This record gives sequence, structure tokens and C-alpha cells, in this order.
Amino acid sequence: MFLSFFNTSSKEEKFWNWVLKNKTKLESFIHSDFEDYTVYNGLSNALKKYNPLLFPEMTLSENKVVLIITPDGMKDGVLPTQKLYDSKPNLDNWIVKKFRHPNDEIGLNFDGVEYPSSDITIRTQLNEEKEKVDLEVYIKNMNSYPNKSKTLAFLYLDHILGEFNTITKVGSIDFKHWNDELRIDDGISILELRKLIEKELY
Repeated sequence: MFLSFFNTSSKEEKFWNWVLKNKTKLESFIHSDFEDYTVYNGLSNALKKYNPLLFPEMTLSENKVVLIITPDGMKDGVLPTQKLYDSKPNLDNWIVKKFRHPNDEIGLNFDGVEYPSSDITIRTQLNEEKEKVDLEVYIKNMNSYPNKSKTLAFLYLDHILGEFNTITKVGSIDFKHWNDELRIDDGISILELRKLIEKELY
């Protein structure tokens, strides 16, 4: 019989009770060959019941389960993410994170489209009044798969800038095709953009 970790039944507590109940199955899943996504789909559904804007991402780090709660770049998901994170119980051998954390470099793909972050260069315009930076994002060969290429660029922003930076410090984004004939001498990398944000907007 499963004994609830909590005495009350708020939305946050219901989600974490589900995680506690299925903790062993989730650990088996993340150590598996990923042929059976049943328990991960259950985790996604439990998180959607808490808030439909949130997604779970799971990985391993030094043999510990890492659970990232992400609003997938949606501003309205920031407060629910923070509230759920603040209510987390102690989970042995787990690391729970809120938002996708910044990485200096990472390789990503989306639905069959794959390119390195070096295929992106960015022109910036600081808006000091709004404490945001507006972006022109140039993607090499974007016209081949425009929607998927843009989605992958968003993922790179989340994972290199850090999702919280992307949501709160990035203003408008204008995606542009970057061909071999176009020289962009004033473009910067996503990592350089992160350093610019840290220097100018904090």
C-alpha cells in the first residue's frame, strides 16, 4: 500500500505523490533501452494535469536521475514551474531542476533536422527600457526545413542561454535564412549572447 508523502492534496502534492509512487519505474525507464515509454508518458500526463504548459525531461548524470521541469519556452509556464519546483520532496538519488539550464555547448536535433549551434549567428539590439534584447537569428540553410529549423534554434537558445534567460531576457526574434553569400560581420554566437545578457541585463 502506498502511503502519501503529503497530508493534503494540492495540485503540486498530487503530482509529487505520483512521482513518489512511480519512482522505481521511472528509474528503470531512464536506465533502459527506451523501448517502453509507458511510465514516461504517465509522468507527462501527470505533469499536464498539474499545468498543460509544462513538460518533463529526464536524463542521467553520474548515475543520478535528473528530472527537468520545463515550460518549453512559454512565459505563462514560469510561475507554475517555480511553484512545483519549490514544493518538491526529497527524492533519493535524484536531481530535480527547474527550466533547461545553460550549457556552453550542446548538440541537438529536432524531428530529423540536425545542425550545430555554429550554424546560427545572431544580431542583437538592446532594449534597456524593457530590459530585453531583440534578436535577428540567422540559420544556415533554414529554407530547407524552415519550421523545424526555427524550432531547433529555439531549443539551442533554451539550452545555451538557459530557458529562464530566453523567456525573461529575450524580446522579439526574427528568423532569417543564412546563405553562403551573406556575410554577417556583426553576428555573435548564442554563447556570446548569453555573456551579453549576463553583462548588460543583470
